[in-house]
Amino acid sequence: MELALTPDTRWDIPLSDLIPIVGRSGFTALGCPAARATPATRQEFTGAGLVCHELMALMVTEDAERTLDFAGRLAAAAATMSSPWVTTVFVAPPTPRVAAVITRCAAIFADAGTAMAVEFSPLGPVPGIADGLEVMEVAGHGARLLVDTWHFTRGPSTWADLARLPGEKIAYLQFTDVAAAGSVDPVDETMNRRPLPGDGVADLRRFADQVRDNGFDGYVSVEVLNESLRAQPVQAAVSAQFEAAARYWLENKARDRGYGRAPQVNPLENMTPEQILGMTDEQLDALIAKYARASNR
Repeated sequence: MELALTPDTRWDIPLSDLIPIVGRSGFTALGCPAARATPATRQEFTGAGLVCHELMALMVTEDAERTLDFAGRLAAAAATMSSPWVTTVFVAPPTPRVAAVITRCAAIFADAGTAMAVEFSPLGPVPGIADGLEVMEVAGHGARLLVDTWHFTRGPSTWADLARLPGEKIAYLQFTDVAAAGSVDPVDETMNRRPLPGDGVADLRRFADQVRDNGFDGYVSVEVLNESLRAQPVQAAVSAQFEAAARYWLENKARDRGYGRAPQVNPLENMTPEQILGMTDEQLDALIAKYARASNR
């Protein structure tokens, strides 16, 4: 499991300013807008110790010619950045005519060595997991589902839907919390009022446990779109997102390594996320084993 950052969390600053901060905050990957996908940007990513996990973004509309043209440009951009996924959102419902366009876009991506990440959203014509899976099957060519925790919580998807979703059908996750009181304007809520993980009402622990139990082991891309967070210094805002998300994903490393239930004394609780990420596998195994023995005494 790798923690990544979706760049629209700080759309107010140039990507070049964001890249080094993301790299030194503990993230291993960062998304890239198509307009910034250049060899120079890729070098900046490499210099910061980052890879690009998502190329943003294809918008599927009723205009087939325009959608296909943009898909071609996105495919080239994804190849430049070696991005495994092109984020794909839907304005037009997947009628037979639009479905044919979706399939052609997925084929264009596959020819470039990338794949379509189908993003369902309650704000559009593909509102839930079941709808997204139907589009994924129509797309073919290695397309997978992008699961956003805000979209999951606010939309029609159920926990049963999530439990039935095989991990291998998930492209990656976008991770955020959900405000206690829904906004009268859901667009404003999703764009400006998403809380940090742990500060809202979404059952993120259950979500994390479920997708891991389903076999998912890909990128968890933090996407906290929040106007108050954007008002903070960039380093503070990025670090806050990493630290909030790490509580849900880094702790589970112990379980992945075969130690069963976490020990009564958490071996990671007095360490910073940066310290944890700096440990070798052998060091982490030894630390966990030490505390497992202590908790069983």
